[in-house]
Amino acid sequence: MRLKRTKGVVMAGLLASSGAALACADVGCDPAWSLFGGAQACHNRVVIGPGNDSRVNLLALLRDSAGLGLTGAVTGGGDYPKPEYDEEGFGHTFLDWGMVTRQWVPAFDPQAEPPANVIDGPCAAFRAATPQFTDALAANRAVPQAERSVLANARMQLVARCADPKLPAVLPGVAASSAPGKAFLGYLTASDAFYATRYSEAANGYAALASAPDPWVAETARYMVARAWLGEALLHSTDEYGYFGGLKAVDKAAALRGKAALADYIKAYPKGRYTESAKGLERRALWLSGDFAALGQRYESVLTGAPKEGEALVDLLNEADGKYLSNADNPNPRGGGLLLLAAADLMAMRVVDPDERYDLGGADKQIDAATLASQQASFLRAPELFAFLQANHAFYVTKDYARVLQLIPDDAKRASYTPLAFSRQVLRGQALAAKGDPNEAGFWLELLGGAKALWQRPTVELGLAMNWERHGKLAQVFAPGSPITDRMVREILLTHSAGSALLHRVALDGQGLQSERDAALFTLLYKQLSRGDYAGFRSNLTLVRGDAPTEGLWGFAPGTAAPLGLFAKGRTAQAGFACPVLQGTVAALAANPQDSHARLCLGEFWRLNGFDGFTTLDTAPPKGRLGGAANDFPGKPLARGAIYAAAIVDPRTAPDDRAYALYRAVNCYGPSGYNGCGGEDVPIAQRKGWYDRLKREFPKSLWAQKQKYYW
Repeated sequence: MRLKRTKGVVMAGLLASSGAALACADVGCDPAWSLFGGAQACHNRVVIGPGNDSRVNLLALLRDSAGLGLTGAVTGGGDYPKPEYDEEGFGHTFLDWGMVTRQWVPAFDPQAEPPANVIDGPCAAFRAATPQFTDALAANRAVPQAERSVLANARMQLVARCADPKLPAVLPGVAASSAPGKAFLGYLTASDAFYATRYSEAANGYAALASAPDPWVAETARYMVARAWLGEALLHSTDEYGYFGGLKAVDKAAALRGKAALADYIKAYPKGRYTESAKGLERRALWLSGDFAALGQRYESVLTGAPKEGEALVDLLNEADGKYLSNADNPNPRGGGLLLLAAADLMAMRVVDPDERYDLGGADKQIDAATLASQQASFLRAPELFAFLQANHAFYVTKDYARVLQLIPDDAKRASYTPLAFSRQVLRGQALAAKGDPNEAGFWLELLGGAKALWQRPTVELGLAMNWERHGKLAQVFAPGSPITDRMVREILLTHSAGSALLHRVALDGQGLQSERDAALFTLLYKQLSRGDYAGFRSNLTLVRGDAPTEGLWGFAPGTAAPLGLFAKGRTAQAGFACPVLQGTVAALAANPQDSHARLCLGEFWRLNGFDGFTTLDTAPPKGRLGGAANDFPGKPLARGAIYAAAIVDPRTAPDDRAYALYRAVNCYGPSGYNGCGGEDVPIAQRKGWYDRLKREFPKSLWAQKQKYYW
């Protein structure tokens, strides 16, 4: 269900004491499989770094201070969160804000009916507070029974009118004679204005009740003065579509009145009914008034004292990020305390990664080494954190890898690691890799021993696997007893880097996971068939198990089921052009790789089973990514378009085959005009030439009669 964003709903959200996290668009996220964490993207790492969502970094630092892992204990235990549809490619190496907080925040159910407060906005809050009003009214025995009934009924009618302003006005016909009754009526009058967004009028009405004879009215009205002025501050801040226009659209004078009113309430009621709420609204008032220096200090204080888990912490981190760290209106997000300063520094080290398809851009103004060094006094209580920040700057900004190694000593033999300690060591490992240090692999092997918290071991395995791949030691990843056990890491290397011998060995490994064996065999068969190793394909086709799946080609990726059954059960022909089963076609090609008819039948197999455009196993990752440093499988795939082009010009091609090749060559571009068969594009003149030749040389063929157009 899609909700219409009414002005009331928007105002309710802006007046809430915590901000909401922005969700990603309805797209998947394929992470960049490397340890490089300098570019902001749609995924995060357990390693604290510039490219992470600042909330993830803040959470890690907060939990580090309590000796905890990112989401659990540093000694392991607990299960990885179940991924959502757009997180399925993360494996156990990558994460996002939703994933790390899922255990504390109820999952969103798109089929569930939204809560009433989401649909009705402020009116739901007005309705929910009814018992407080009626209880206070009943508790004041100085209000005559008749007045109590009238006032309680009036409030119920006001709630109804809040939801439907077309209902007649309520209060003109209501009167009270007792002093406390008049106070309750005054409160209703101010509330009627508040929920009708006449905030200035409401604020004045509430203010007049500060000395009301009823204690509930006096306290609640004093609190509501602040809420009314904050509502006035935001009244004209959103456009017709509900989008907030920034602080330039806020009524600063009203925000300052709200700020003063909150201070007045907290002074008068230090342990009052609404004191905690008022303290949260004080942060909102600081934001709206543009007092970011005070806001940063307030967030630092609240974050330091907050519980280290739970939904309230998630809300607070969302708020601190949205209103302070990532707020474009904030001229200096480094004005907070140690935690916020560290998070802001990391954000200011973000760089652009040209190989990252989800790159969200680098820092608007990158922090320089001198500015960072000037902060040393701020980190006197956290020297390891300060050294870590300097090391990140050296690695990502100045690329001084030797400096990283100076700043972060080797500490790879711990029994376990908190988030900061682990992040420090991984960054050291990255520097070793960047320098080509011969001890890099040994470092990762030592670090594995203490990488026990969620996401830590797969991260170290990634570093080790990339080292072995770069140094031609791919077979060690798949050797018996290999320390690299992560499914995603192993399957990425199989699908992109492994040669035929290694793929064959893994496919035959009876001790391996069936999913890994299937991925290896699918990759082997696909690459042998597409690259012309027909004899090898024939010998390995017998390894396909009888119950191998045939579905999921376009969803195939490391970590998913391989559609291995396609090679044994896939379609090979359709009416009008006779082809044997795939085994027969491959036997003919093994005997004569230039057999035109067999090549055309191979094209039919690719076409009929949806392989057009399937490049998952043909497109290597960038050199700096897992799977991009080695390619032990020789050759390039034979495009279907190349099969037709060769058959057309080969004098040995039979007439019926040539007619079919012309027909298929023309249809490679139909009806969109774009090449759907792979290989080199040809100009429209060439496509017209194929069409004309089909009509001229084979006018009575089925294919000439079927072909009405060229594209």
